[in-house]
Amino acid sequence: MTATSARRRPFRVAAAVTGLLTVPLLATACADQGGDDGSSASSADSSGAESGGEGRPMIDPACPDGLTADDLTEGVDYPAADVDGDGEPDSISLGMVTGGGAECPAALVVTTATGTAAAAVTDLQAVPPKAFIPGGAAQVGDDQVIAAPVSWSLRGGGEVGLFTLVDGVLTPVEDGSGQPWTVVATVDDAGGMPQSIDCSDGGLTHVEMSSDGLGGPVHERVVHYTLDGAQLTKEGAASSTSDEAELARGLHIFASC
Repeated sequence: MTATSARRRPFRVAAAVTGLLTVPLLATACADQGGDDGSSASSADSSGAESGGEGRPMIDPACPDGLTADDLTEGVDYPAADVDGDGEPDSISLGMVTGGGAECPAALVVTTATGTAAAAVTDLQAVPPKAFIPGGAAQVGDDQVIAAPVSWSLRGGGEVGLFTLVDGVLTPVEDGSGQPWTVVATVDDAGGMPQSIDCSDGGLTHVEMSSDGLGGPVHERVVHYTLDGAQLTKEGAASSTSDEAELARGLHIFASC
C-alpha cells in the first residue's frame, strides 16, 4: 500500500470531504521567526501524535476529534475482523455522528489495538438495517476489505462501498476511473435481483443477475477485479444466460471469502 493510494476522493453522490484548516496568527508567526528548530519539531511531533502517526489508525479530519464507536448514534456493529493485519480481530461500527455536520453526518469506525480509524460517510443520512449488509469484512488478496453502506434511502435502497486501511487511513476502494467503487442494492422486493460481491482467485468478483420479471431467461454478468491497496482493476468480464438464477434474491457479500 502506498501513501498515494490513500488519497481520498468523494463518493459519486457525496460532497468532497475537506480537511480541517488551521489559520495562523500573524503576530505569533512573526514573533516565532528566527527561533530555534526545536519548537517546530515539537509542534510537528504533537500533531503526529494526535493523528496517530504514520501507519497508525487515524480519524478522518472531517469528523470530530477523538471520535470513537461509542460516540455513534443509531449504530450498527458488524462482525469483527482483522482489518489492520496484526492478527487480532478489530471492531467495525457504522453510525450517525452527533456534531459531525454536513462533512461527517455518519462514519465508519474501526477500533484496533493501537487506536481508532474513522472515515466520514458524507451521503449517509440514516443508518440502514443491518440486513442491508449481510457481512462486514473479508481478506481480498493481501488486503482486508470492509463492505459498508455509503448512501441509503428510507424507501429501502442505497449504495454499498468498500473500504480498506492504507497507512492508517480508512480509505474508500476506487475503481479504474478514480471514483469510489459502489454497487446499488435494496431491501425491498425480497432484496431485488440477485447480486454478489465475493472473493475469487485472490481478487474480487461482482455478479449481477437480471430478467424481464415475466419468467423469461436470467442474464448473468460476472466482473473480475484485482485489488492493490485501495485500487480495484478490472481484469475481465463474462455474460451468460440460464433458465433460473443460481443466487437467491438480494445482495450477497463475501459468502465464499
